[in-house]
Amino acid sequence: MTADLAAFTERRHPEPPRSADVRDAYDHDKGRVIHSAAFRRLQGKTQVMATGEGDFHRTRLTHSIECGQIGEGLLLKIRADRSVSDTVKTWLPSASLMTASCHAHDLGHPPYGHSGEETLNACMAGNGGFEGNGQTLRVLNRLEKYRRPGIGLNPTRRLNLAVLKYPASYSACSDAFAALGKDADDRPPKCYLDSEQDIVDWALAPFSNADRDALPALDTTGQPIYRTIDCALMECADDIAYGVHDLEDAIARGLIRRDTFEAYVAGTTDLPDFEGLKTEGLGLDRDALAEALFSRSSYDRKQAISALVNVLVTHVTVFERPEFEHPLLRHTVDFAGPVKDLVRFLKTFVYQTVINSASVRQLRRKGHLVVNSLFDELVMDPTMIPEGARDDLLDSDPIQRQVCDYIAGMTDTYAERLYRRMFEPGFGTTTDEL
Repeated sequence: MTADLAAFTERRHPEPPRSADVRDAYDHDKGRVIHSAAFRRLQGKTQVMATGEGDFHRTRLTHSIECGQIGEGLLLKIRADRSVSDTVKTWLPSASLMTASCHAHDLGHPPYGHSGEETLNACMAGNGGFEGNGQTLRVLNRLEKYRRPGIGLNPTRRLNLAVLKYPASYSACSDAFAALGKDADDRPPKCYLDSEQDIVDWALAPFSNADRDALPALDTTGQPIYRTIDCALMECADDIAYGVHDLEDAIARGLIRRDTFEAYVAGTTDLPDFEGLKTEGLGLDRDALAEALFSRSSYDRKQAISALVNVLVTHVTVFERPEFEHPLLRHTVDFAGPVKDLVRFLKTFVYQTVINSASVRQLRRKGHLVVNSLFDELVMDPTMIPEGARDDLLDSDPIQRQVCDYIAGMTDTYAERLYRRMFEPGFGTTTDEL
């Protein structure tokens, strides 16, 4: 067992030990992610609302930090659960690995959120496509600066597995999309990029052939089904942060009113059992929850948000998947009972009332214009990429992939300034700092 655990601390490129360093491999992973430029740049990337609109709502950075805190809470909850077997507890991630995966999970997301992702995917049609989660593997293993060019942060095998939310290749998912009559060049499938196949193969090496064969299975919509328990924990933390905190931001900024919430509830047939949730620990029925969320008192709203987070964290449960042999795959986590319906309700409500609203769609359209225009121009003349940025790209990659990597790493503000500098008459000088 000890030897098996140790295999997941390995790095693709061996490193000499540092004298007097008492940190373990996952402590190093956490430190490298937190101190990376890609992590800092998340402060300038859209979560739901644009980064320049105010200073209250979440950016990708604050979302990732909150995701890490929630992930640690999930870990503590499961470790304290007496019904969870010692085998599961042995294979739970450390607190450092949990934090590292949560902080790293959005490193590959481009400017302008999913609009930027969809635009880059369309730009990369015929050249391997683009998907934000797949790009995270490139950032961690190839693009981010640490020891030397081309090896990224040189993360452990287990950190790679912890951010591999969708362990199926772009080409495999695209084929599944085509069979379903869907176009992968329009909206990217959830996957890893084919260019990262060697990284995925290395990460999966400790698993049996049977486990490796079963892992890329797709559901009826062409999306991957399975992931490691580390990744499942990270995904639960991400769902909580997305569903609850984005709701808080939208209410605080006046994008959602109580009448909107009540109208949505009235028009939804598959609501969660709010009375059951009250019994399960929410402490609020549906009307009391609405009253608190939309109260004029920010203290009442914060207490309602806190109650939602608490009931979600405390109702994540462990279960087995007998189709797998290895404990990292055989054991997984998910929300239990009516709490799963609550998560779905919150995510759908935020999507339909905020992300799909006219005002947010207008900003997404702007993101499409900026990203598409920059991609076309830079592919046509790559010498317009600043020298410092060119040094961070991989010469061995096709120029389309290099330009895609450059744009994917931009903040919203950087992309807009570069766009204005290139396309807006009268804007910019030769000495402007982007």
